[in-house]
Amino acid sequence: MIVRVILRSLLSVALVGTCATAGEIPSSYFTMTTHDAVKGKQWPTVPIGSIRLWDTFTLWSDLNPSPGVYNWTMLDKWLSLAQAHNVDVLYTFGGTPAWASSNPKATCDYNPGACYPPSDLQSWDDYVRAIAIHAAGRIKYWELWNEANQSEYWSGNFPTLVTMAHHAYRIIKSIDHQAMILTPSAVGGAAVASNWLGQYFAAGGGAYCDGIAFHGYGNSRPSVAEEVGGIVDAMQGVMSAYGQSAKPLWDTEASWGPAEHLPNEEEQVSFVARHYILQWSKGVQRSYWYAWDDTRYGTLWDKNRGLRKPGIAYREVYRWLAGATMTLPCAMASDSTWTCGLTRPGGYEALLVWNPSSTKWYKPAARFEQYLTLVGETFTIKGPVPIGSQPILLQRKGSLD
Repeated sequence: MIVRVILRSLLSVALVGTCATAGEIPSSYFTMTTHDAVKGKQWPTVPIGSIRLWDTFTLWSDLNPSPGVYNWTMLDKWLSLAQAHNVDVLYTFGGTPAWASSNPKATCDYNPGACYPPSDLQSWDDYVRAIAIHAAGRIKYWELWNEANQSEYWSGNFPTLVTMAHHAYRIIKSIDHQAMILTPSAVGGAAVASNWLGQYFAAGGGAYCDGIAFHGYGNSRPSVAEEVGGIVDAMQGVMSAYGQSAKPLWDTEASWGPAEHLPNEEEQVSFVARHYILQWSKGVQRSYWYAWDDTRYGTLWDKNRGLRKPGIAYREVYRWLAGATMTLPCAMASDSTWTCGLTRPGGYEALLVWNPSSTKWYKPAARFEQYLTLVGETFTIKGPVPIGSQPILLQRKGSLD
C-alpha cells in the first residue's frame, strides 16, 4: 500500500526538474554490455569504465553445466579482457541449470528450467561460492538476478528470491568483503519496476544489498529518453519508504530497446545523449548501455558500419560530462527546453541545451562563445543558436579539450 501511494504521488507530478548527483561525474558512470568481444570481435572503441556480464555466455547454466562441474573458460576470457582494458566487471546471476531447477522442463529464456529457483538451495550456495572464489579480486560487483519481475527470467516467489539473496550476500562477503552486491533488477517502466522493488523490500531483500539495480527501459513508443526520469523518481520513492535511500542506484541495463522502438538513427543519437545526461542529473550513479554490439537492442557498433552515429554521440557526451560537476540540475522550461549546467576546476562553465518537442532558436548568455554538437562539431556563437532534440553544449571558447 505504501508503494502505491508513493507511486501515485510521483506519477502525478510532471517531470520539470531533477536533482543532480553530487560531485564530479566519474568515467565509471559510462558503462555497457558487449556480447562478442570475447570472440575476437571489436572491443568498445568508446570510453567505458565497466562491463556487465549478461548475454555473454556466462549464465549459471553455462558455467556450472552439471553438479560439481565448472567450466570457467568463457568467464576467464571476459575477465582477462576487462583487465587488459582496465575496466571493472559487474556479474549478473541468472539462468538456473536444468539439472538444478525445481521445474527443469519449463519453458524459459536461454534453457529449460532457467527461470525457476533451484530445487535444493545447496546447489545455489555451491555455485555462488565457486564463482566468488574463482573470480575473487576480478569481479567487484554482483547483481543478484536479471529482471526478476519477468517470468521468462524468474518464476519463483519473493521469499525464495530473498533467501537466495541472503545466502549469496553472506557467501560473497565472506570471500571478498569489499564486493558490492546489488538487488535483482526489475524492468517495465516506473509503475511496474518500482512496485516490484517495494515487494522485494517488503520481503526483506533490503538487508542483503549494497546498492539497488533497475533496468531503465521505458514504455513509450517511439522510445523517449526523458521517461527514465519518472522511473528513477519511482525507484527512489520506494527506496526512501524502506530506508534504502543511502544506497546507490544503478541502471544496469538500458537503451532505446529494440531497433523498431526507435528506428530513426538521428533520434537514436538524441536518445543516447539525453539518457546519460538525465540519469546523472536524477542521481543514478552508473548506467550500463545495452548494448555495444547487439544486432537489435541499442546498437552502437556493427560489423558492417563500425561506430554508428549514436556511438559517436555516446563518445561526445562522455567528453562533455566525464570530469565535470553538474552544478545546475536538468530542468525543463515551459516551452519544453531543457538546460543543465556544468562546471570544472579552473573556472570552466558550460550549459547543456535541447528541446525534444521542436526545433527553435535559443539565446545563450553572453559568456558562452561557442557550442559543440554530438557529431563533434564546434561552432562560434554569434547570436541565437538552433536547438532541437539533440543536446548541444554551450561553453567559453576553447575551454573543453
